[in-house]
Amino acid sequence: GRDVLDILLLDPARSAGAQVFQPCRAVAVEREGDCQAVRIEARDCRDEATILRAPVVVAAHGSWEPGPLPSQLEKKSRPSDLLGFKAHFTGSSLAPDLMPLITFPGGYGGMVTADHGRMSISCCIRRDRLALLRSGLAAERGGHVSAAEAVEHHLMATCRGVREALEEASADGPWLAAGPIRPGIRAGYEGDIFRAGNAAGESHPIIAEGISMALQSGWLLARQLDDAQAGQAGRQAAGRRYEAAWRGLFSTRILAAEAIARIALGPGGAALMEAVVRNFPLALTLGARLSGKTKPVPGLVEGRPTPSRQAPLE
Repeated sequence: GRDVLDILLLDPARSAGAQVFQPCRAVAVEREGDCQAVRIEARDCRDEATILRAPVVVAAHGSWEPGPLPSQLEKKSRPSDLLGFKAHFTGSSLAPDLMPLITFPGGYGGMVTADHGRMSISCCIRRDRLALLRSGLAAERGGHVSAAEAVEHHLMATCRGVREALEEASADGPWLAAGPIRPGIRAGYEGDIFRAGNAAGESHPIIAEGISMALQSGWLLARQLDDAQAGQAGRQAAGRRYEAAWRGLFSTRILAAEAIARIALGPGGAALMEAVVRNFPLALTLGARLSGKTKPVPGLVEGRPTPSRQAPLE
């Protein structure tokens, strides 16, 4: 799970010399000569701030939470927004070698066996559909119904696979929520700020490539910064190369994910997808290719970095 992965990534970064400020958030970025000054604040202490200065700023804050940074997206609310939900269960009957896609009225998701024998369910559901589910269930039960309760009830009522997988299972912690998701391709470098992960762009999670794309985009950016010349002109050139590499690696899978998501969310989506896979089994292989699961990452040979020029930024 992400709780384990985050630690696996953070600890080596700290050991390599990265200074970690946690729990903090960046609240402002201002230019100071050829450097950027980033103001960070502790989560529970807004009266005290720390200023970090560096020639290179990388925004990797995702796309879901609004904020004051120029790299953060404007908050918008639409009926068609897809809200994300996730929960873990123990005692599931899901086979460990399966990662099924689930579709249901108003959304889609997936199930997978995670660490420590837990089974994870992740899904997205339209904002307007969720509102209808909550109001209907509240009227039926005669009281307040949380979003998580409505989502779980909807999954159990409409997905046979979910019912079977959870028949003898128990919840391992509460449901988690996030979103709305913001699929699309954004600027990888703008306003002298580099963007990685979902800040640069994201696909519909129907192809389960979110974390992979985030890690790969970080790798692409690191390679370009490693070869960049000092000064803003060097950063601009690195930004252009990074955006080109990013689009070359990810644009096809983002478009493919959008097409698959449209089918899943449309009328009769589940039946249509089942018919395609049953009659054209090679559609699974094609889907894997289009979603980037078989595409090598530039600069990696058999999982190892290839040498690059050393031209550190100053």
